[in-house]
Amino acid sequence: MTELLRVTRLERRVGDHEILRNIDLSVARGEVLGIIGPSGSGKSSLLRCIAGLDPLSGGSVTVEGKLARPGDGAVGMVFQNFALWPHLSAEENVAMPLRVARKTGREEARAIARRMLDRVGLAALAERKPATLSGGQQQRVAIARTLAARPRLILFDEPTASLDPELTTEVLDVIRDLAREGLTMLVVSHEMGFIAGVATRALFMEAGRVLVDGSTAEVFTHPREDRLRRFLDSYLSRVAWRAAEAAQ
Repeated sequence: MTELLRVTRLERRVGDHEILRNIDLSVARGEVLGIIGPSGSGKSSLLRCIAGLDPLSGGSVTVEGKLARPGDGAVGMVFQNFALWPHLSAEENVAMPLRVARKTGREEARAIARRMLDRVGLAALAERKPATLSGGQQQRVAIARTLAARPRLILFDEPTASLDPELTTEVLDVIRDLAREGLTMLVVSHEMGFIAGVATRALFMEAGRVLVDGSTAEVFTHPREDRLRRFLDSYLSRVAWRAAEAAQ
Protein backbone atom coordinates (compact mmCIF):
# COMPACT_ATOMS: atom_id res chain seq x y z
CA MET A 1 0.00 0.00 0.00
CA THR A 2 1.12 3.56 -0.74
CA GLU A 3 2.40 5.50 2.26
CA LEU A 4 0.44 8.68 2.96
CA LEU A 5 1.70 9.82 6.38
CA ARG A 6 5.23 9.59 7.76
CA VAL A 7 6.14 10.76 11.26
CA THR A 8 9.87 10.61 11.99
CA ARG A 9 11.45 10.98 15.46
CA LEU A 10 8.76 13.47 16.46
CA GLU A 11 9.31 15.29 19.74
CA ARG A 12 7.21 17.90 21.49
CA ARG A 13 8.32 19.78 24.60
CA VAL A 14 6.94 22.75 26.48
CA GLY A 15 9.66 24.16 28.68
CA ASP A 16 11.12 21.24 30.60
CA HIS A 17 8.01 19.12 30.11
CA GLU A 18 8.35 16.38 27.52
CA ILE A 19 4.96 15.73 25.89
CA LEU A 20 5.99 13.45 22.99
CA ARG A 21 9.20 11.50 22.70
CA ASN A 22 10.77 9.94 19.63
CA ILE A 23 7.56 9.05 17.77
CA ASP A 24 8.02 7.09 14.53
CA LEU A 25 4.87 6.31 12.57
CA SER A 26 3.83 5.37 9.05
CA VAL A 27 0.25 5.24 7.77
CA ALA A 28 -0.76 3.89 4.37
CA ARG A 29 -3.41 5.39 2.13
CA GLY A 30 -6.83 4.02 3.11
CA GLU A 31 -5.67 2.84 6.53
CA VAL A 32 -7.59 3.60 9.74
CA LEU A 33 -5.29 3.94 12.75
CA GLY A 34 -6.84 3.87 16.21
CA ILE A 35 -4.88 5.60 18.97
CA ILE A 36 -5.60 4.58 22.54
CA GLY A 37 -4.03 5.13 25.95
CA PRO A 38 -4.63 6.76 29.32
CA SER A 39 -5.39 10.46 29.68
CA GLY A 40 -2.24 12.54 29.43
CA SER A 41 -0.37 9.98 27.35
CA GLY A 42 0.05 12.39 24.41
CA LYS A 43 -2.67 11.15 22.04
CA SER A 44 -4.23 14.53 21.31
CA SER A 45 -0.83 16.22 21.20
CA LEU A 46 0.27 13.75 18.53
CA LEU A 47 -2.75 14.65 16.38
CA ARG A 48 -2.18 18.37 16.88
CA CYS A 49 1.45 18.02 15.83
CA ILE A 50 0.46 16.06 12.73
CA ALA A 51 -2.13 18.73 11.88
CA GLY A 52 0.48 21.47 12.33
CA LEU A 53 -1.42 23.10 15.18
CA ASP A 54 1.38 22.58 17.72
CA PRO A 55 5.06 23.20 16.92
CA LEU A 56 7.49 20.28 16.86
CA SER A 57 10.54 20.33 19.11
CA GLY A 58 12.19 17.77 16.85
CA GLY A 59 11.54 15.41 13.97
CA SER A 60 9.24 15.83 10.99
CA VAL A 61 5.76 15.11 9.63
CA THR A 62 5.19 14.53 5.93
CA VAL A 63 1.96 13.86 4.02
CA GLU A 64 2.39 12.37 0.55
CA GLY A 65 6.12 13.05 0.88
CA LYS A 66 5.73 16.77 1.61
CA LEU A 67 6.09 18.61 4.91
CA ALA A 68 2.61 19.13 6.33
CA ARG A 69 1.65 22.79 6.76
CA PRO A 70 -1.52 24.24 8.32
CA GLY A 71 -3.98 25.37 5.68
CA ASP A 72 -2.50 23.39 2.79
CA GLY A 73 -5.57 21.12 2.70
CA ALA A 74 -3.69 17.86 3.19
CA VAL A 75 -4.89 17.27 6.76
CA GLY A 76 -8.31 17.87 8.29
CA MET A 77 -9.15 17.60 11.97
CA VAL A 78 -12.37 17.02 13.91
CA PHE A 79 -12.25 18.19 17.53
CA GLN A 80 -14.12 17.25 20.69
CA ASN A 81 -15.97 20.54 21.02
CA PHE A 82 -17.47 20.89 17.49
CA ALA A 83 -16.13 24.47 17.10
CA LEU A 84 -19.16 25.64 15.11
CA TRP A 85 -20.10 29.30 14.61
CA PRO A 86 -23.32 29.72 16.65
CA HIS A 87 -24.76 32.49 14.46
CA LEU A 88 -24.47 30.48 11.21
CA SER A 89 -26.65 27.67 9.93
CA ALA A 90 -25.30 24.15 9.50
CA GLU A 91 -24.92 24.80 5.77
CA GLU A 92 -23.10 28.10 6.34
CA ASN A 93 -20.77 26.47 8.89
CA VAL A 94 -19.67 24.05 6.18
CA ALA A 95 -19.59 26.58 3.32
CA MET A 96 -17.87 29.51 5.06
CA PRO A 97 -14.37 27.95 5.36
CA LEU A 98 -14.49 27.10 1.64
CA ARG A 99 -15.32 30.69 0.76
CA VAL A 100 -12.73 32.22 3.08
CA ALA A 101 -9.80 29.80 2.81
CA ARG A 102 -10.34 28.39 -0.68
CA LYS A 103 -11.97 31.45 -2.27
CA THR A 104 -14.77 29.18 -3.51
CA GLY A 105 -17.75 31.01 -5.01
CA ARG A 106 -20.87 31.34 -2.86
CA GLU A 107 -23.09 29.02 -4.91
CA GLU A 108 -20.40 26.37 -5.38
CA ALA A 109 -19.58 26.43 -1.65
CA ARG A 110 -23.28 26.10 -0.86
CA ALA A 111 -23.63 23.10 -3.21
CA ILE A 112 -20.60 21.40 -1.66
CA ALA A 113 -21.97 22.04 1.84
CA ARG A 114 -25.30 20.48 0.90
CA ARG A 115 -23.57 17.38 -0.47
CA MET A 116 -21.41 16.97 2.62
CA LEU A 117 -24.35 17.42 4.99
CA ASP A 118 -26.23 14.78 3.02
CA ARG A 119 -23.20 12.52 3.34
CA VAL A 120 -23.47 12.65 7.15
CA GLY A 121 -27.26 12.35 7.14
CA LEU A 122 -28.13 15.99 7.86
CA ALA A 123 -29.42 17.35 4.55
CA ALA A 124 -32.82 18.05 6.08
CA LEU A 125 -31.28 20.19 8.84
CA ALA A 126 -29.08 22.40 6.64
CA GLU A 127 -30.86 25.64 7.66
CA ARG A 128 -30.77 24.93 11.40
CA LYS A 129 -28.35 26.77 13.70
CA PRO A 130 -26.13 24.84 16.13
CA ALA A 131 -28.19 25.71 19.21
CA THR A 132 -31.17 23.84 17.74
CA LEU A 133 -29.14 20.70 16.99
CA SER A 134 -28.21 17.85 19.32
CA GLY A 135 -24.57 17.33 20.24
CA GLY A 136 -24.35 14.40 17.86
CA GLN A 137 -25.80 16.47 15.02
CA GLN A 138 -23.37 19.31 15.73
CA GLN A 139 -20.45 16.89 15.59
CA ARG A 140 -21.72 15.56 12.28
CA VAL A 141 -21.81 19.12 10.94
CA ALA A 142 -18.18 19.45 12.06
CA ILE A 143 -17.34 16.24 10.18
CA ALA A 144 -19.13 17.56 7.07
CA ARG A 145 -17.09 20.77 7.30
CA THR A 146 -13.87 18.77 7.40
CA LEU A 147 -14.95 16.55 4.49
CA ALA A 148 -15.81 19.61 2.39
CA ALA A 149 -12.13 20.59 2.28
CA ARG A 150 -11.30 17.16 0.76
CA PRO A 151 -8.26 16.43 2.97
CA ARG A 152 -6.18 13.35 2.19
CA LEU A 153 -5.91 12.58 5.92
CA ILE A 154 -8.56 13.13 8.61
CA LEU A 155 -7.75 13.26 12.32
CA PHE A 156 -10.47 12.64 14.91
CA ASP A 157 -9.64 13.81 18.45
CA GLU A 158 -12.08 12.14 20.85
CA PRO A 159 -15.04 13.03 18.61
CA THR A 160 -17.60 11.54 21.04
CA ALA A 161 -16.05 12.59 24.36
CA SER A 162 -18.80 15.10 25.18
CA LEU A 163 -21.74 13.00 23.93
CA ASP A 164 -24.11 10.62 25.70
CA PRO A 165 -24.21 6.98 24.50
CA GLU A 166 -27.07 7.40 22.02
CA LEU A 167 -25.49 10.41 20.33
CA THR A 168 -22.09 8.71 20.43
CA THR A 169 -23.49 5.89 18.29
CA GLU A 170 -24.67 8.20 15.50
CA VAL A 171 -21.27 9.89 15.24
CA LEU A 172 -19.38 6.59 15.30
CA ASP A 173 -21.65 5.28 12.56
CA VAL A 174 -20.60 8.19 10.33
CA ILE A 175 -16.90 7.51 10.99
CA ARG A 176 -17.48 3.81 10.31
CA ASP A 177 -19.06 4.69 6.94
CA LEU A 178 -16.08 6.90 6.06
CA ALA A 179 -13.74 4.01 6.85
CA ARG A 180 -15.72 1.79 4.46
CA GLU A 181 -15.28 4.45 1.78
CA GLY A 182 -11.51 4.11 2.12
CA LEU A 183 -10.64 7.42 3.76
CA THR A 184 -7.33 7.56 5.60
CA MET A 185 -7.99 8.39 9.25
CA LEU A 186 -6.35 8.60 12.66
CA VAL A 187 -8.89 8.24 15.46
CA VAL A 188 -8.19 8.98 19.13
CA SER A 189 -10.97 7.47 21.23
CA HIS A 190 -11.77 5.79 24.52
CA GLU A 191 -14.40 3.71 22.70
CA MET A 192 -12.36 0.49 22.66
CA GLY A 193 -15.03 -1.61 20.96
CA PHE A 194 -15.30 0.91 18.14
CA ILE A 195 -11.53 1.09 17.63
CA ALA A 196 -11.26 -2.71 17.66
CA GLY A 197 -14.01 -2.97 15.05
CA VAL A 198 -13.16 -0.16 12.63
CA ALA A 199 -9.38 0.33 12.80
CA THR A 200 -6.93 -1.67 10.74
CA ARG A 201 -4.16 -0.89 13.24
CA ALA A 202 -3.93 0.44 16.74
CA LEU A 203 -1.35 2.39 18.73
CA PHE A 204 -1.15 2.29 22.50
CA MET A 205 0.54 5.35 24.01
CA GLU A 206 1.93 5.91 27.48
CA ALA A 207 3.82 8.96 28.80
CA GLY A 208 4.36 10.46 25.37
CA ARG A 209 5.69 7.28 23.77
CA VAL A 210 4.25 4.59 21.53
CA LEU A 211 4.45 1.36 23.53
CA VAL A 212 2.54 -0.86 21.09
CA ASP A 213 1.90 -0.53 17.35
CA GLY A 214 0.14 -3.50 15.80
CA SER A 215 -2.96 -4.96 14.22
CA THR A 216 -6.17 -4.58 16.18
CA ALA A 217 -6.07 -8.33 16.88
CA GLU A 218 -2.59 -8.04 18.37
CA VAL A 219 -3.54 -5.04 20.48
CA PHE A 220 -6.99 -6.09 21.70
CA THR A 221 -7.01 -9.89 21.53
CA HIS A 222 -3.39 -10.85 22.24
CA PRO A 223 -1.81 -7.93 24.11
CA ARG A 224 1.76 -8.75 25.12
CA GLU A 225 2.69 -5.51 26.85
CA ASP A 226 1.83 -5.55 30.58
CA ARG A 227 0.85 -1.88 30.65
CA LEU A 228 -1.52 -2.41 27.70
CA ARG A 229 -3.13 -5.41 29.42
CA ARG A 230 -3.73 -3.38 32.59
CA PHE A 231 -5.24 -0.56 30.55
CA LEU A 232 -7.63 -2.89 28.71
CA ASP A 233 -8.54 -4.73 31.93
CA SER A 234 -9.41 -1.39 33.54
CA TYR A 235 -11.60 -0.46 30.57
CA LEU A 236 -13.40 -3.84 30.58
CA SER A 237 -13.98 -3.63 34.33
CA ARG A 238 -15.45 -0.15 33.95
CA VAL A 239 -17.76 -1.24 31.12
CA ALA A 240 -18.91 -4.29 33.11
CA TRP A 241 -19.58 -2.10 36.16
CA ARG A 242 -21.68 0.30 34.09
CA ALA A 243 -23.64 -2.57 32.57
CA ALA A 244 -24.33 -4.04 36.00
CA GLU A 245 -25.39 -0.65 37.34
CA ALA A 246 -27.76 -0.11 34.39
CA ALA A 247 -29.34 -3.53 34.96
CA GLN A 248 -30.26 -2.73 38.58
